[in-house]
Amino acid sequence: MINIIDKSLCNGCNTCTVACPVDGCITMNMDKEGFFYPNVNMDTCIDCDLCEKVCPYIPEKLLTKKEPQRLEKPLVYASYSKNHEVRVDSTSGGIFSELAFKMFDQNGYVGGAVYNDDNSVSHILTNERSKLDEIRSSKYIYSLTDELFPEVKKQLKAGNKVLVCGAPCQISGLYTFLKKDYENLITCDFICKSVNSTKVFQKYIEWLENKYKSKAKKIKAKDKTTGWHRFSMRVDFENGKSYVADRYNDPFFVGYLQTELFTMEACFNCQFRGFPRPADITLADFWGIENVDKTMDQDLGTSLIIVNSQKGKEYYESLGDAIVSKEFTLKDAEPGNRALYEDALNRVDRDLREAFYKDLDKYPFDEIAKKYFPMPTFKRKIMRKLSRFKKAFSFLSKVGFMPTNIYKLIKLNLFDKKVQKRRKVGVIPYKYSHIELHKNAKLICNNILFMGEKQVKTSKIETRLLVEENGTFEINDNFTMYAGSYIRVIKNGHLELNGGFINEGVEITCASKITIGKGATIARDVVIRDYDGHTIE
Repeated sequence: MINIIDKSLCNGCNTCTVACPVDGCITMNMDKEGFFYPNVNMDTCIDCDLCEKVCPYIPEKLLTKKEPQRLEKPLVYASYSKNHEVRVDSTSGGIFSELAFKMFDQNGYVGGAVYNDDNSVSHILTNERSKLDEIRSSKYIYSLTDELFPEVKKQLKAGNKVLVCGAPCQISGLYTFLKKDYENLITCDFICKSVNSTKVFQKYIEWLENKYKSKAKKIKAKDKTTGWHRFSMRVDFENGKSYVADRYNDPFFVGYLQTELFTMEACFNCQFRGFPRPADITLADFWGIENVDKTMDQDLGTSLIIVNSQKGKEYYESLGDAIVSKEFTLKDAEPGNRALYEDALNRVDRDLREAFYKDLDKYPFDEIAKKYFPMPTFKRKIMRKLSRFKKAFSFLSKVGFMPTNIYKLIKLNLFDKKVQKRRKVGVIPYKYSHIELHKNAKLICNNILFMGEKQVKTSKIETRLLVEENGTFEINDNFTMYAGSYIRVIKNGHLELNGGFINEGVEITCASKITIGKGATIARDVVIRDYDGHTIE
């Protein structure tokens, strides 16, 4: 039977509760932090072990090991709805709403998260188009799915089409509950940073209701009043007043994004990141799209779509002219969506977390925020600006204040057609760096090349890069050439670097093809060649 000893191995997906054949034997109970975990009634348990057999955290006991079929190479798109109102009201580009509209048009059912009267969140399944306004937009707290899973199974067995959106762990739990992939089921997950405490969020809303002396009527976790990039928390109250504060000034967002004090334990060791994805389609904000394709960013929200299955591909393509869509690659999307692979940081001191939840029971949310995640003050804002100035000064001192150095930086990144880049900046040549590119050479910067990083600040040692005729030098992740290193790509050669650095005195000579893997760090005075520079006569 399910017995949660280590909370990092339970995301509260409800799969065990709905799979249990004995009514009320397993219940979801809120712990002191505001997360729900299953509790088994030993008096009614019949030891069938179904709860363990459907748990997505115990793969060796799953009733079926047959995974839904996924594409070998996912398809990646940036997109947004052509319906302006839908796009602005959505978390990102409004693509989930368009997927839902398509399902309603087919007389199907749509499942997603909605706020309850007590400001907790649950998943519902509905065929009422009017409910989409409640489902639309992200909810950044734990969501109960106990009523969703059985209803999805019921509608699928009745032959109805169903679209469900949830966290990756929830979608994984849905599949283990269903025991198979239905042809009439489309699933969507999202790139999830972490799940937050219901209790903390309710305490936050309670503070706002006391402040505005009115009941909260509508909560929008990523309102675009201040734009998509600087998204805001918006709460509308029954007395007609509204609270709007952006991500840098709202205490809930500051606590969530900067402290992780109220993040669920399982999110620090998430088992559902990366690939293959649990769902047919993965949704997210395409953070960084302005660096990839400026035409796709109007600060109104742009969706990142990762299509993971043939079924998902056909369904996404069926949206047709309702959306603007452009295809990209995972490399384009990864820099702005680290949570695709990386867990929450778990940088919280355990004693501090314990103290936080004790105080949460005693004091109003604004006092908790001041103590555990203080908001920006005038002094802190000034210090932040000074910090930015120091960083800018440090950067310019590395590049060099001479006009010729500034001109070289600007020319390489704005006017040199031999330099192909996906970001605003592709090459940063520090002082005493020399770059020579043949007119038919290519310098492909999918991320940033830093040239001439010095350990001794007063050193005048040169760093050199030479790419000869038809040579290609490709940077796929941030790469640093320390001072005194030398890279030469000979005629028709192709050198590919995938992140890391070469230390002082390293020489790389490429005449044919050299690829150095991801994150390689190469010690000083190493020589790498596929050509010795001599001919045999």
